[in-house]
Amino acid sequence: MQHRSHHRRGRHAAPRRGVTGRYTAVVAVVLAAVAGVPLLFDDPGSPHNPATAAASAGSAPGAENRIAEAERRASRSEPRTPDTPGTPSRSALPTLTPTPKKSSATAAPPPSPPPASTTTPSVTPSAPAGAIEMANAATIVEAGQQLGLPSSAYVVAVAAALQECDLHNLANAAVPESLDLPNEGLATDGAGLGLFQQDTDRGTVAQLMDPAAAAGLFYAALAQVDGWEQLPVGAAAQAVQGAASPDGYAARQDLAERIVAAATP
Repeated sequence: MQHRSHHRRGRHAAPRRGVTGRYTAVVAVVLAAVAGVPLLFDDPGSPHNPATAAASAGSAPGAENRIAEAERRASRSEPRTPDTPGTPSRSALPTLTPTPKKSSATAAPPPSPPPASTTTPSVTPSAPAGAIEMANAATIVEAGQQLGLPSSAYVVAVAAALQECDLHNLANAAVPESLDLPNEGLATDGAGLGLFQQDTDRGTVAQLMDPAAAAGLFYAALAQVDGWEQLPVGAAAQAVQGAASPDGYAARQDLAERIVAAATP
């Protein structure tokens, strides 16, 4: 009994080992076909080698059909295609960055600044002198009009002021009080003050430094000259001023006439 039992186990044990080897071979073939990598048990003499396992499994009934089925399943799996030498891999391909297109519209240039004016103000016949001179001349004319004097008296007074100080109201360092009053510069000759450079024997410092008051003092002195209306402009001015160089007033007559014409309302 013990012998038959041992023989029974021996008879059925071989087929079980054949089935196990067959399954191992099938799994190995499938994995090798799908993964595309060599198996670690490629030793021809190894019992786990697919070829050896398949040969041993071929002796079992139905082994050919199972091996063929495994091969068909492996053929349906797409094998990896190794990179062909000379063909760049996907990771080696350069990354192309699209270049932005330039706008066809051209930006308009900034507007150019307007050219600087090169026009130089010119002196017109209505303004034969500067602003300061014309303002002082207007004061002289207005003072004569208030006194009821003719325009010839205005010309005499303006010619005198042009000769004395170019129609500027000047103070004098020799008269310190004049420096504290409104003025348009300093005189350097004698002790004369104001538009007519008169001395303090004609009036106070405040009167001589005030253009309107100084013009009134000049007209008062002119009115005392007998026949001044018939005298030439230079002679009438000299009669009031008593200058050492009387010819200078006559030289100012033409300009004085134009200034008076421009300053008369």
